[in-house]
Amino acid sequence: MNLIASIYIKDNKTVNIKSGDFRTLKVYPESPIDLLNQFESVGIKEVYVVDLGSAKMHEKNNFNLLEIMSQFTKIKINYSGGMRNSEQVSNAFINGAKKVTLGSMPVYDKDLFLNCLTTWGYKKIVLAVDILDKSLRINGWKYQTKIDPIDHIKYFHKKGLKYIKVTDISKDGTMDGPPFPLYKKILKKFSNINLTTGGGIRSIKDLIKLEKIGVHNAIFGRAFYEGKITLDEIKDHLKK
Repeated sequence: MNLIASIYIKDNKTVNIKSGDFRTLKVYPESPIDLLNQFESVGIKEVYVVDLGSAKMHEKNNFNLLEIMSQFTKIKINYSGGMRNSEQVSNAFINGAKKVTLGSMPVYDKDLFLNCLTTWGYKKIVLAVDILDKSLRINGWKYQTKIDPIDHIKYFHKKGLKYIKVTDISKDGTMDGPPFPLYKKILKKFSNINLTTGGGIRSIKDLIKLEKIGVHNAIFGRAFYEGKITLDEIKDHLKK
C-alpha cells in the first residue's frame, strides 16, 4: 500500500482543520517545504496537497507555492482545492502537480470532468468522493448534496474512471479511526478501482488494517502532526 502524507496549505503555511470546520484551524510551525524534505527522507513517494484557501474561501489557487514545492522535491504532488475549470487544472499540472483531485467539478459539470479524464489521462485525474451523513458534499465540504456516493462513483466508473479518493468528513482530522466498513463496501462494489482513503488515521496500526482490507493508497495527516505517527515508524513500515 502506498502511504501518502497530506499537507494542507493556507497563506503559504501548513495548517489543519477538523471535519472541514474552519473554527478548528490550527497552524503548524513546519513549512510545506520542510515537511516535503522530511517525508522524502523516510521514503514517502507522494503527498496530497490541499489548497484550503481556494477550496473553502474562494481564494485564487496558490500555484506559486505549488511550483516552489515541486522544485524542492522528487515526491509526486497530488493537488486539490477550488478547481472549477480546465484552465485551473492545466495550471496545476504546469506548476508541478503530478495528479489533480476534483470533487465539485464532477457534480457541476460531468462532461467537463470527463474531458479532464481524457485530456490528462485516467492516472492523473482523481475523483474526490467526500461523504457526510451518507451523502456527497462539495464546495470545500460546505454544500450537502442529495447525491448517493455509490451512484456517483458508479456513473464515472462506467465511463472509465480508475482513481477515487474517499473521505468520511466526520472522520477527517479527528483521529477517531477510519470508516473501515465504508471502504470495504466500495472495494467490494468496484474491485478494479484504485482507492485512496483519507481521514481518521490514529496510528500505524490503522494503516496496516487498511492495507489488509485492500486499500491501495492511504492518506495520513493529523496523526503525524500531533506525534501519533513518527517519521521512524513511517520509515520502518515502508521497508516492510
